[in-house]
Amino acid sequence: MNEQKLTTVGEYAYKQSRTRDFLKRYGMALVFIAPHLIFFLAFCIYPLIYGIIMSLFKYNIADPSQNEWRGFGNFITILFRADNIYHKEFWYAMGNTALFAVVVVPLSIIIPLFMAICINAKPKGYKLFRSLIYLPSVLPVSASGVIFTALFGFLFGYINQWFGVSIDWLNSNPMLAWLVILLLCLWGGWGGNFIILNAGLKNVDKSLYEAAAVDGCTGMRRALAVTLPAIKQQMVLCIFNTIIGYFGLYGQIYVLTNAGPITDSTNHATMSIMWYIQNLINSGNYSVYGMVSAMGLILGIIIGIITAIQLIITRERKSGTKRSNEFAEYLKARGSANE
Repeated sequence: MNEQKLTTVGEYAYKQSRTRDFLKRYGMALVFIAPHLIFFLAFCIYPLIYGIIMSLFKYNIADPSQNEWRGFGNFITILFRADNIYHKEFWYAMGNTALFAVVVVPLSIIIPLFMAICINAKPKGYKLFRSLIYLPSVLPVSASGVIFTALFGFLFGYINQWFGVSIDWLNSNPMLAWLVILLLCLWGGWGGNFIILNAGLKNVDKSLYEAAAVDGCTGMRRALAVTLPAIKQQMVLCIFNTIIGYFGLYGQIYVLTNAGPITDSTNHATMSIMWYIQNLINSGNYSVYGMVSAMGLILGIIIGIITAIQLIITRERKSGTKRSNEFAEYLKARGSANE
């Protein structure tokens, strides 16, 4: 015989009042959060979980009946089996991506920083120049790629016509192709870092510059001793955001070279890791999705490690109390001696 749980009028009223109080306090917040939460669960959490499951199989997306359990076999193949084509091409593409990031990231910080320092000096027409500097970042990668294709095209490219040369920038020499990709990335990507660094420069305490001037610290020495330490947090943010962004390099390569030119070893010379993964998905081989999912997870772990390093470097560190305690004891002893 089922026992019925009795509730007193007071308990019922208390529960109802708590519910009303909760809805009154957080109801509107939940209304605004709900769309983002639903989107996050549907398009971030669910694909992540599904991707982890796929990575453990030889997954055939066209015919699930052919799926084969592999456990961590896909990860072992990618990480350790040097004779496997997926291992070779994954790390070749990863090497291309990492080397490109090593080259482009310093330039993506130094150039916007120089422009931000110039704009922060407020020369005549600085507002116009500030808008022009950020303008390329507004353009989509496809539009920027069309502009650079028109500039560096072989037959009708403006660069070849202006300088009277005949250079196949995009399809002959891998170094030239990477150079054009680098220029497109710099031109289209410096706007975000410029905004962050320019905002950081505006918040630098002007008294620091006055004190530096009194001490005879001017020019480059002042920039190194005062400006850079003052915008350290903004620079670290720009550095790691830029690194993470270029590990996802895809659109610029797809629009300009489609990972070409192809070298004698049949490798795509400008192949990035994201282009390689996307190319596998579009290859028509429906049984490769498990391997692709494993590659995506490995890439995600690498980016997660970079993000963790960023959080460690940028976290606020509490200063120790050793020196302050010693100074307090010194003042106390000095006061006692004067008495």
